[in-house]
Amino acid sequence: MEIELRNEILAMWVMIGVAVIVAGIFGIREYKKRKALSADEMSKYMGYGAMWMVNNMKGYRIRKMVHTVLNVVGIAGISLGLLSSAYLMGRPSYTEEVTTGIQRRDIFLCLDVSYSLYGLNYDFVKNLKTVVEGLDGDRVGISIFNTSSVLYMPLTDDKDFACEKLDKLEQYFVNQKRYCELYDKYYDGLTDAEEEEMYEVIDELLEFEAGTVVNSDELGSSLIGEGLATCLYDFPSLKDSERTRIILMVTDNAENAFKKPYVRLPEAADLCAKNDVVLFGIFPPEDKFYELNYGYDFDDLSEELRDSSVKTGGAFYVADDNFDTKGIVEAIQSHEAMQVDEITETRTYDMPKTPFIFILVGILALAAARAGGAC
Repeated sequence: MEIELRNEILAMWVMIGVAVIVAGIFGIREYKKRKALSADEMSKYMGYGAMWMVNNMKGYRIRKMVHTVLNVVGIAGISLGLLSSAYLMGRPSYTEEVTTGIQRRDIFLCLDVSYSLYGLNYDFVKNLKTVVEGLDGDRVGISIFNTSSVLYMPLTDDKDFACEKLDKLEQYFVNQKRYCELYDKYYDGLTDAEEEEMYEVIDELLEFEAGTVVNSDELGSSLIGEGLATCLYDFPSLKDSERTRIILMVTDNAENAFKKPYVRLPEAADLCAKNDVVLFGIFPPEDKFYELNYGYDFDDLSEELRDSSVKTGGAFYVADDNFDTKGIVEAIQSHEAMQVDEITETRTYDMPKTPFIFILVGILALAAARAGGAC
């Protein structure tokens, strides 16, 4: 790193001024000293004999030496402070060339928010904040679905906003869990406090389910293919080939459709592959899968999600004890992001810290010399 002066001429003139000032201080001091020792002035001082006796006193010699040292320290402090001020006025700085570009990786989190997944969703959303924080330069969006889909958060590179929205989703899954616990006790009888809590939880759940649970008596629940297809078309300018697009989907693939869906999961995955969108599938572990999914086969549904993910160039994960969100971040980042608008710019940074410290040291040295009676 090479440091240069941006106002070199100003610094040079200030240094010349400093040299003149320091030379003037030494000149005036020497003049006063010679005047004091001139023949006309010696009559005002004690005789040479007395001076000889004083010069041989140990205490006087020590004080004289200390005074001399303090004079040197004071003058050095003045010189250091003034020279550092001149250097600082010259604006010391260094210059570097920085190449920047706009990342073009768009990532959607597609979450199946049916009640059979509240445990996995809670754990995963809690860890998704780590995923979001690891995606530097990328845009992230969130789509949630059950019988219908909701664009919960459009694509954004505002990580704080994304984490705030994830916090609200996390609370939604907490409420889902609490509702299931209270519902299991409902027929055995709830206390008045529990019944009041249940109604409060239902009110909070309805804020989300007003959009994700529509005509469930007619449609069923967990329309996986439609949820993925809708998320796919939440990408803006889908035909824009300059963007790397990824969907991170959390689902148990346990579709409960009362009539034939418009699109099934394999068909939605084909649409993703056709539009160069990569799918990463996240599936619950086997023990969690069977807690609320009676009558469904773990192997069949996990295999379907695995095949759908792989055909798009993505990957499949089971969220068991070995599941690691950092591994997903690395896998996502392995898909090279497009960069456009690459710009090389020259940046100049001021470096005032060192001369400022020297100025302070010079001031302290002068203050110490003055406190000792010198200068």
